[in-house]
Amino acid sequence: MADSIPVILSRARPGQGDHARLEEPLIEALTGRPGVALHVVPHLYDLSPDGPGAGLLRSIPGPMIVLAWLYPRSAFWVLDAHGVKGRPGQAASLPDDEPGRPPSHVNAPGLPERTIWCCDLRAHDRAEPYVAEIARIVGASVEQVGPEAPAAAAPPHVIDEATRPRWYPVVDYGRCTNCLECLNFCIFGVYGLDESERIVAEEPDACRPGCPACARICPAGAIMFPEHADPAIAGDPNASAEGLKLDLSQLFGGADPTQLAAGERDRALSEKHRRETQSSSDEATPPAPKDDLDRLVDEVDDLDL
Repeated sequence: MADSIPVILSRARPGQGDHARLEEPLIEALTGRPGVALHVVPHLYDLSPDGPGAGLLRSIPGPMIVLAWLYPRSAFWVLDAHGVKGRPGQAASLPDDEPGRPPSHVNAPGLPERTIWCCDLRAHDRAEPYVAEIARIVGASVEQVGPEAPAAAAPPHVIDEATRPRWYPVVDYGRCTNCLECLNFCIFGVYGLDESERIVAEEPDACRPGCPACARICPAGAIMFPEHADPAIAGDPNASAEGLKLDLSQLFGGADPTQLAAGERDRALSEKHRRETQSSSDEATPPAPKDDLDRLVDEVDDLDL
């Protein structure tokens, strides 16, 4: 094993609660610690494929530990979508992610022989469980990777990348059977086939924000939207796709899951049309004429006070 394992702390989206109460103690506890090389990046799901954050992740050749505000399953496959491939590691003191079910592609030729441990920052509201888990992984004691920083602690490597909230499907190739239902169903041109005829999210940003219809239509439950409110769609390994479809059928009086997914897609299209119509209307509407008060404010602004 190398002298240190890269630890990637993926920050929460801005405005998603006071996550700094956990992130900052973690950064303080892990900075300069034996066996740890700390990197801080923006929200994992929002990283641009060509940005410095994704570039950093792809530049790491060996094992890594990723702390993200996502289910470990979805975090692992978001990394895979960015070209960061490996074998998912099991977390002993944190919730397991489908134990005993490694992705079907991990032994494929050309893939790096390395382990990627993904930990969900939503599992605990304090730093200690994560520090202890990292200590276990790097083979150190909690005292070695503890709260007291050495005097000459190296600062973490912080990626200052401007991001925006993204919405795109993430494919779990441990479940995917390449049935191509998503390719045939999606009308937005999101999906395509790679050189080995495997389904891929070819144009991820063509996906319509808020529409998870392909996740509902997937027979294997292999498609995730990590920021969806429903755990089954967001990547919770304990919420099966079949259970999601059954619950939806009960909720909507026995409607067929295919009809439900099509309805969700239609709602996304209607919302897109509404936004475009509203935007066109706003651009076509001339500004209202200024009244006396508006003119007075403009005159005051022009004064050299």
